[in-house]
Amino acid sequence: MTTPRRLAPVVKLIESCNLACSYCYQEDLLGRRRVMSEATLTRIVSELARIRSGPLQILWFGGEPTLVGRRAFERAVDIAEAHLSAGGVRHAIQTNATLIDDAWAALLARHRFTVTVSLDGFEALHDHHRKAPSGRGTHALTMAGSAALKRAGITPRASCVLTPHALPHAEALVDWFAEAGFWEADFPPAGRFVGGRYELLVTPEQYGEFMVRVFDRWLALGRTDFRIRSLSGAVRGLSGRAPSYCKFEASCSQYATFGYDGRVYPCDEFSGQPEYLLGDVLTQPLDDILSTPLAQTLHKTWTATPAACLSCEWVGVCRGGCPFERQMGGGADGRTVLCEGFKKVFTRVAGELGVKAAPRRETAEAFASMHR
Repeated sequence: MTTPRRLAPVVKLIESCNLACSYCYQEDLLGRRRVMSEATLTRIVSELARIRSGPLQILWFGGEPTLVGRRAFERAVDIAEAHLSAGGVRHAIQTNATLIDDAWAALLARHRFTVTVSLDGFEALHDHHRKAPSGRGTHALTMAGSAALKRAGITPRASCVLTPHALPHAEALVDWFAEAGFWEADFPPAGRFVGGRYELLVTPEQYGEFMVRVFDRWLALGRTDFRIRSLSGAVRGLSGRAPSYCKFEASCSQYATFGYDGRVYPCDEFSGQPEYLLGDVLTQPLDDILSTPLAQTLHKTWTATPAACLSCEWVGVCRGGCPFERQMGGGADGRTVLCEGFKKVFTRVAGELGVKAAPRRETAEAFASMHR
C-alpha cells in the first residue's frame, strides 16, 4: 500500500467530539469516548520509526483531538518525538478550536504544529450547523481559540464546509477568511451517510459554480498572504507542477490512519468501514499491514486512471480524483462524484492561465505508472 519514504500517518487519539455538527459524516462513530491508550500509541510510533525512511508528519486527528486534555496530548506528542525525532517529525492538527486557550496554543507553538481550524465562516453560517450538544452555536468559542493561536505565533488554516446555506456567500467568505487572518482556506462540500450511502448536500454543479466565484474573488483580492487550497492545487496542476493537493495526486499510498484501538485504515475517509480495514498494529507488523493483498489491491485500483476519465481533457490535472469521491460516484473505477464541478473549476482556471487544455491521457498514465 505504501512505502517507508512516503508515510503520512493520521493518528486518532480520541474518536469522540464535543460538538454536534448537523453534517457530521462520522457521527455514529463519535458518540462514545474512545481514547487511545499510551501503550497503543507507543506501538504505533515505534512501528513508524522502524519502517520509515526520512522525516514524516503526523496529523493528530479525532473526533476532536484536544478533547483528551492538554497534559495527555502533550504526553502523546512527547512519546511520538521520543521515537521519531532522530529521523525528523513534524506535527499537524485539525481542531474545532473550541477548547484552545493560551496554554494549548503555547503547547502547539512549542512543538511547531501546523493547525487547521474547522470554521464555517462568519457567525450566522457557522452557528447554523456547528453547534454544541446543547444546541448553542460555537462560533465565539472557535474564534477565541483561533485568536489564542495567533497570539502564540501560529497562523492557522481554515476548513469551511460548503453547505447549501453557504452557496450564496462565496465572495463574502473569501473576504472574511482573508481579513480574519487565516493564511489558507478551503471549502470541502458537506455530505452524510444516509441509509448506508454517502450523499452530498450540495450538487457537483453547485460546488463548481461556488468555487469559480471563490476563484474570481481570490484573484480580485490580490493577496499573496492568503490562498485557497484546492484552487492553488488546480493552478499548480494546470501549470505542469505537482498539485500539492491530495485529491489531484492520484496516489493515497502514503496515508495510514490509526484508530484509537490500533486498527489501521487508509485515508481517514474510510475509517470505521470494515471492508477497508487493513489490519491491527497491536498484533501485526506495520509493514505487513501495508503490504497485505487488500492494501495492494486498493493501491493499484486507486492509482489507476479510471477508464471513464481517459478521454477527458482535464485528466492530467484531476488524475481521476479522490478514491473516496470516486467510490461515492459509484465505484473506485469510475468518475469522482465531483467531476462536473471540477470541470467548471478547471475551465475557469485554465482560461485565466491561458492554458487551452490540461495534459491528456499520456500524462495521467505516465504519472499513475510511477505509483503502481
